[in-house]
Amino acid sequence: MIQSFDKQDFMIVLLFVIIFLQVRKMKIWERFKTLVKRAVTGAVYYGLWLLPRDKSLILFTADEGQSFSDNTKYLFYEFLKDPRFRCVWITRNRDVYNGLKARGYEVCMLDSREGKKLQLKAGTLIHTNSLKEEFNYILAAGAVSVNCWHGVGLKRVWWRNKNAFSGKWVSSPPSLKRTYNVWWAGLNAARENYVISTSEEVSAYYPATYRVKEDHVLNLGQARNDVFFDDSLEEVQDDSLEFFKSNKIILYMPTYRAYNVRKKGPEKIGEQIDYRRLSEMLKKYGYTFVVKQHRYNTTARDQFKGLDNIVDISRQNFALDPQLLLKYTDILVTDYSSCYTDFLLLDRPVMFYCYDLDEYLARWEINFDYDYVTPGPKVFDSDEFIAELEKLLQGQDEYEAERQRVKRVFYSPENQGPVIQKQKDYIVNNIINKR
Repeated sequence: MIQSFDKQDFMIVLLFVIIFLQVRKMKIWERFKTLVKRAVTGAVYYGLWLLPRDKSLILFTADEGQSFSDNTKYLFYEFLKDPRFRCVWITRNRDVYNGLKARGYEVCMLDSREGKKLQLKAGTLIHTNSLKEEFNYILAAGAVSVNCWHGVGLKRVWWRNKNAFSGKWVSSPPSLKRTYNVWWAGLNAARENYVISTSEEVSAYYPATYRVKEDHVLNLGQARNDVFFDDSLEEVQDDSLEFFKSNKIILYMPTYRAYNVRKKGPEKIGEQIDYRRLSEMLKKYGYTFVVKQHRYNTTARDQFKGLDNIVDISRQNFALDPQLLLKYTDILVTDYSSCYTDFLLLDRPVMFYCYDLDEYLARWEINFDYDYVTPGPKVFDSDEFIAELEKLLQGQDEYEAERQRVKRVFYSPENQGPVIQKQKDYIVNNIINKR
């Protein structure tokens, strides 16, 4: 007697079709092992959602587990004041671990036995990047994720970045392979996910960027910028901060371009500038030019030797809080970095040295038209750089109104001052206590 072809049979056939499509262009055994591994990973990932979670336990981390910094650092301090919660900082960096341990904070190494236990128990994760980059995503996935992100930047990231794995597949034509890869990329998330935004215009593209529900985009500002308005949040820093406080500072903070990822070579940041000519001009006005490259570019420059008013602090990236440097900067020079959107809250001049604009835009898609959200002179070579900077040193600031307009693009009026307290209250009342 011939049996009917039921739904279960269909699913088995479909599974074999997917496996066939995945193996046809590679060695069958290697691809089969990958499929089995991912299937097991997915089963464990979803299975661990069934474990009970302790809503009083909150894990914090930042910067892919490499530093004690950013929005989560300031929220960590705020939550520590509340005896209802156990707050633990999770890190991959032994220096961070030792430093926080010495200060009496509860801290744990990510991959330690205790760290894994905590990730299985914690009810809430507060972090600044993706789950896979900052936690053991399989162990932690059953928790609630609150992603504070690490700046309101220009370039598209995650699901809206076609150069990323997730963005590549979500934007590709419908197919079984697309469905499979989008599912796999989707494991880079917790059971419930929130992301903190800063304005209505920014919130508009966050659901597609982070693949969260619209009502899980929280327009609450950036906690790290509270230090601009509250001196009590400043921590003891090294002599570099005192240097910033006691001098007139022009800070050059270029973004990470990732042009030389395959070549593994240093990025050529700002090499077109005639630094000797710049130094002479700075002497005239009594300013110091400070170079702080992105943390992925920490090689100090030899060409600054003998130029006392040009200082490269790139090697000190992890020792300095960028928000404090911005707080005591008089003029910011950048290109495509999110640091300038923070700096807008201080209403001081910004200059954009975008000598490689076409090359950058060819590599990265951005969320806004560049000219629409860059309220300052845009310069493309050394002569323009020095000429426009001198105008600013002379007090010729023609962009104040534009800065106010762009500040409203990136920060709603209610987010242009201190926000830590309302962030903490929202997370407690609307996320933790409602579980």
